[in-house]
Amino acid sequence: MRNRKTRISAFSMLGLLLAFAIAASGCSKANEGAGNGGSASPGSASPGSASPADKTIELKMISWQGQNMAYWNAYEEAINDYMALHPNVKIEHIFQPLANDGYNKLLDTQFVAHKAPDLIDLQGANIGKYTDQDYILPLDPYLNQPTAYSDGTNWIDTFIGGDSGFSNLKTLNKYGAISFVPVDNGPGIAENRPFFYNKTLLDKAGVTEIPQTWKQFMEALEKVKAAGITPIAADNNRWVKWITSWTSNQFVDGYLDQFFDDKFKDSRALDDAKRNLSVLNGDIDTDNPLVNAQYDLLKEFSQYWQDGWAGVDDLGAQQLFLFQQAAFIVDGNWNYNFYKENIKDFEWGIMPFPLITKETTEYAAEGFPMGDNKLGAEGWALNKDLEKDPDKLNAAVDFLQYITSKDAQQKFVKTAMTISSIVGVEAPEELKPFIVSDKATLAFPAKFLIFEGEVNGVALSQQFYMNKMNKEEFLSKMKDSVMSKALKDAKTQLDKETGIPRTIASVEKDLADLKASNASQVLIDDKQNTLDFLKLKLELYEKYASDAIR
Repeated sequence: MRNRKTRISAFSMLGLLLAFAIAASGCSKANEGAGNGGSASPGSASPGSASPADKTIELKMISWQGQNMAYWNAYEEAINDYMALHPNVKIEHIFQPLANDGYNKLLDTQFVAHKAPDLIDLQGANIGKYTDQDYILPLDPYLNQPTAYSDGTNWIDTFIGGDSGFSNLKTLNKYGAISFVPVDNGPGIAENRPFFYNKTLLDKAGVTEIPQTWKQFMEALEKVKAAGITPIAADNNRWVKWITSWTSNQFVDGYLDQFFDDKFKDSRALDDAKRNLSVLNGDIDTDNPLVNAQYDLLKEFSQYWQDGWAGVDDLGAQQLFLFQQAAFIVDGNWNYNFYKENIKDFEWGIMPFPLITKETTEYAAEGFPMGDNKLGAEGWALNKDLEKDPDKLNAAVDFLQYITSKDAQQKFVKTAMTISSIVGVEAPEELKPFIVSDKATLAFPAKFLIFEGEVNGVALSQQFYMNKMNKEEFLSKMKDSVMSKALKDAKTQLDKETGIPRTIASVEKDLADLKASNASQVLIDDKQNTLDFLKLKLELYEKYASDAIR
């Protein structure tokens, strides 16, 4: 997702310095007299705003959050609260769906025509793309000063991790700048999503204790099934991928390391390559006991999914749960308020994903994968055209400073049901089952050793779980699919014209250009790290794939 282009010209550097100078000037104005409280005199700035109080400022902001009403409502609440504090500022929140790449296509057109909204919700790849194209502003000068809402603390230090928390985000663009503000995607969400459960149905089935381990979960599901109640509301796509991932990431930490030299041990980024190479070289085969243990566990589990699940999408599964036709469903925190608003006639709750223990299989690592504690590459960017209107620019910055203030964020996370990027903001009590626990101790869980992609793996799994294919045939087809992909991948990676060798040459040139132009050290370090990783990856393929592709 991340755009790693870091080549920078002298002209680009000049443009960046000018942008920083303009932004710094605006930031200085934005903080003159801000935060002093009391009422402002006519024509002066409102408290916490650089916009003249007697001038109406109209801002437009665009997002895809209308797809998720909890997030939409949280933003609408924050917008209305801000406008109540600053009656001269009018903010219009525009919803544009992501479907069919409509969001990106619209922005591409609007940026070229200089008609894009003032504040733009963006994800990683587009943050880099539009920053590199000089359509959005660097925010470093603002972030490195206090705001009217931060009690004298520099804005950047109110974010979890401070400046270091943004280190990976600075590499998204060629300037090494921070060009967006993360609002609703703080660190701490567990990789394994929890199960929502119908307490009324569990009581009816005699399940009095909420399961904590996989063994307890299976016992509870058997009771539910014996009571004539469908235990699980599953769907035909998302469910299969989720369950495949969230069970497999609890098996044997560091399992693949036995097949490779120690130098390849400590990089998560090599895991997929090592998994493919292990199958390609015959280290992992259909008779592998761990592979069989993984699929035996899921095959047993599948007997508790509703009849006809392979013909049901995720919305259909949600309806089954809402209409009390299933006792459990797995879902994300983004849908918490959906259930809260729609469940009217039964008691319900949320339980963390069950821990697989050695009671279930000897290969259980009895832990979950470690969570990602970095700020997410998603947030709000400012249209560079705002430089043409300093009052609008300062109002837009002030709004972002307000919405990322501790008080506003505490309210925001409760409505959106999410985790904040801001220091000291407490996660909602309801989110505890979604949050990384003290059992998240696994650095390199085995994952599924034979599972192929988004299409083949799901399609073959459906046939296996529905008893249309036995395990031997299923594993054989899965292995063939992985082998084919792994062989193609190895040839591609080792190709001197299009593979890793060519990429290394390109990165070496970029690194030399960065050093010659006295670029930011964070960009140089990131490019050097990229080069070191590529060389390690090339060595991995040369040692473990060369024989297979001859």
